[in-house]
Amino acid sequence: MISFKNPSTHFASLVAFFAAAFWGVYWIPLRYLESQGVQGVTAVVLLSLPAILPLLIMVGMTRHRYQTHWRALCLIGLCTGLGIALYSSGVIYSSVVRATLLFYLTPVWSTLIEIFWLRERVTWTRWLAVVVGLLGMVLLLSGGDWGEQGKGDILAFLSGIFWAFGASMVRRYNRIPIPGMALGQFSFTVIGALLIGYFLGSTPMDDVDLTHSAGLVMFSFSLLILMPIVAAIFWAQKVINPGRAGLLMMSEVMVAVISASIILPEERMHTIEWFGAVLILSACLVEVLGSMQLKTDSKQFT
Repeated sequence: MISFKNPSTHFASLVAFFAAAFWGVYWIPLRYLESQGVQGVTAVVLLSLPAILPLLIMVGMTRHRYQTHWRALCLIGLCTGLGIALYSSGVIYSSVVRATLLFYLTPVWSTLIEIFWLRERVTWTRWLAVVVGLLGMVLLLSGGDWGEQGKGDILAFLSGIFWAFGASMVRRYNRIPIPGMALGQFSFTVIGALLIGYFLGSTPMDDVDLTHSAGLVMFSFSLLILMPIVAAIFWAQKVINPGRAGLLMMSEVMVAVISASIILPEERMHTIEWFGAVLILSACLVEVLGSMQLKTDSKQFT
């Protein structure tokens, strides 16, 4: 029998794998709303708004559990919310594959955060992951242009940095209830998307005219898919170690790349960009396997 209070590592691993895989098709409703006349980052706002009210009710009913966590909760929400807002905007302005790969430089930033902020010991393999990941980023960006796609690439690049800070804080403040974390993320995703739209010169939420089908997609995806996925990812990160979580959540890259290649054949990358993609994914593998090895070595000496 499965217990959510004392879950097995195997069950939590399955949750992380499939939740991240579902996140790999997050771009589909974004592009669908865009095809229905929803311009720019407005689609990001519309996909996050419906989840805020039920989460707000849940947090309000158990607000006594957050009395000592409000500051940490706001910081987690700020970093994870801005991370998702930047990534989502990157998908809109750049390509799905490029934005996803740039977001997955997160392990590089996580390693640097552990070194310079958390003052933790890291192995030479994780330093190698940093170098390989940054080289992959240079190759990936070398094949693009610096118009609209360039804006999207910058947004996706920044998204991984914010998400890395947020993930580090989720692990550090893991006693915060999940509904509060999810509420913080969705709220700051909306705020972040509105700010991104403002600075890029678009007018989010201006003259939004949703069709019935677009509204149905917005509410159903937000409430039935996006909200449970976010909660599941936060929950799994509390149960399994960061290295395993990072490895399992690479299912998002696999699903995003395969689905975009099938549905959006026009989003083709040049050979040098694919070399960069391979290096970024290799850096992810080196980083998470290195962190798992460090965890094993630490247990042997204690």
